[in-house]
Amino acid sequence: MNQELVDQIRKIVERVLEAQASTTTQPADEKKLLAIFGATQLKLDEPLQQLRTCLQDGWKITIILSDLATKVINLEPIHAIFGEENVLREDTLTDIATFVNPYQQIVLPVLSHPMAAKLALRLVDTPCTYLVYEALSKGKTVIAVPDALNNQNEASVKINAIEVEYVNVLSELGVKWVPTMQIAESIKKKTDDSPISLDRPLISATTISNLDADVQELVYAKQAIITPLAREHAKKRGIKLIPKS
Repeated sequence: MNQELVDQIRKIVERVLEAQASTTTQPADEKKLLAIFGATQLKLDEPLQQLRTCLQDGWKITIILSDLATKVINLEPIHAIFGEENVLREDTLTDIATFVNPYQQIVLPVLSHPMAAKLALRLVDTPCTYLVYEALSKGKTVIAVPDALNNQNEASVKINAIEVEYVNVLSELGVKWVPTMQIAESIKKKTDDSPISLDRPLISATTISNLDADVQELVYAKQAIITPLAREHAKKRGIKLIPKS
């Protein structure tokens, strides 16, 4: 093999390695956040301020608006904070099966009743609901703020009772609930926390009991057996069980 051919092969290999390095840089992925807004009648001042705090902390934020949200939400403050190029409508999304991949966290700053109902009833018939389920299935963090649980006026009592059921169902799917004022704090805390990883073939209730009190996620080998009692213990402690990818 002559030297010229060797040099050509070396250059090709170098380009491939450079391309791989540029697409696997961890800090860029850790600072990418996807925020999904459904329709709501509540004011967005505080949720937007929480996301603005994340933006100032170095997060790159993409906003997705449901079709109904574009008809009832004032878009001007959203565009002003995040830039129109970072605010997308769900009906313009393409390749939604892989759209969620670059984002380590997905936030639902104001989880509306319509979207909560669809998610709880497994009616994944819109891009926004599909993105949330796709994120959960891939073990990504999904943070949500229910928009009416704290409303105490008479008109909302029946709705609240229904929404509690939605929250229970979505909690089982892995959604993490936070108050509006703690959105930014929860996003930062999740970035700082490293999940525990175990390669053992059996995850028992004793395994869960022996985990530190502050553990929130346990990554396990796909072939591992998790006992029913271990799953019950994990659920009680709020530990999310994630198969290793």
